[in-house]
Amino acid sequence: MERIKEWIKLHAVLVTVLLCGTVMLCQTAFQEDRNIQGVVVELQAGEDGNLASLVLEQDGKRTGVIMTENTRAWPRERVSWQSYEELRQLFQEELQIDTEVSAWCSPFQTKLETAEGRITAYRAKSAYIVGSLERNALTLRDETAVDILSSDPGFRWIYRLPDGTELLRVEAPIGDPASACVNGDEAFGTLSDKARKKILAYYAEQKPLYDEREELEKCYAEWRELGEEFSPGYIQQNVWLKAYNEKVLYFETLAALPGGGNPDISLGAAFDRESGEKLDFRQVFAVPEEEICRRLPELVGWIDDESIRVEMAKVLKPEWIVVSEEGLTVQFPAGSLSSFEDQAYLICVEPQKVMEAELLQPWAIPYNW
Repeated sequence: MERIKEWIKLHAVLVTVLLCGTVMLCQTAFQEDRNIQGVVVELQAGEDGNLASLVLEQDGKRTGVIMTENTRAWPRERVSWQSYEELRQLFQEELQIDTEVSAWCSPFQTKLETAEGRITAYRAKSAYIVGSLERNALTLRDETAVDILSSDPGFRWIYRLPDGTELLRVEAPIGDPASACVNGDEAFGTLSDKARKKILAYYAEQKPLYDEREELEKCYAEWRELGEEFSPGYIQQNVWLKAYNEKVLYFETLAALPGGGNPDISLGAAFDRESGEKLDFRQVFAVPEEEICRRLPELVGWIDDESIRVEMAKVLKPEWIVVSEEGLTVQFPAGSLSSFEDQAYLICVEPQKVMEAELLQPWAIPYNW
């Protein structure tokens, strides 16, 4: 009887061990590939002289990436007809210290001997170059050095402190006036080549609506104040088609700045559909500038404080007025209204009120109003 009990206990232990082993094997089998991204701080060659491994650093942490014969690698610029062997060779030629690389790796850890000791490493299934780091690219007002990381297509560049702390991300535009808009094919795609090129040239030459260096200084000051609670700022400027009819196209330039998710600066513009020429404010609106600047805050409806309406009328600039399918909108930049301190403020007058007030020329009224 005692032997039977011992056998049962042993059997239970064996079953438990087998079950735990099965669970561990299943967990291992279903682990996802690991993405390792960072700046190259060390390159290692194999006996044949080809790239064997690289060390990437991000947020002060170093991780090894081991290249195998099956690793697919891509340089920053590539074309579809190039073979994997050619792409890998170009990747190796382009790779150098301070290059930014993103690698998809097997989830299984190993160790890599480096100039600074043994570190955790992973075998790469694929790797590609996404940017490069320029160290000590500029100095701030207090002589602090700042690096610039030219990153993947989602960002033009990223301003970082030497320890890797990100201060400001300058994001690439989402698109251009021809593509990043509602009904773009219908409104923009039917223009003549001359008109299309004229409008695109105008926006290609449009300068940023912000002082990038000043925004960087603001982010640095905020980082010094908040420490670990600081989040990197970002800047992005886009152009959108907002409304149109058979004679005119209305666009809006939006500049999103650090300190808030809403656009802080907004400019409107109108273009003649036939010629592509930019139309003057006085051509589109049926009333003088002074009158529309006064009447817009009055037509909003939800602003009960007359002093705020008076201040809005006083500071409002005609180019802030955007004609859209929702009506007439005005984005007052942060700091332009004393009533709202450093906050941007948006007002909108619905199409029906705009037409009743006869603010626009009859031929300039958009479709869908």
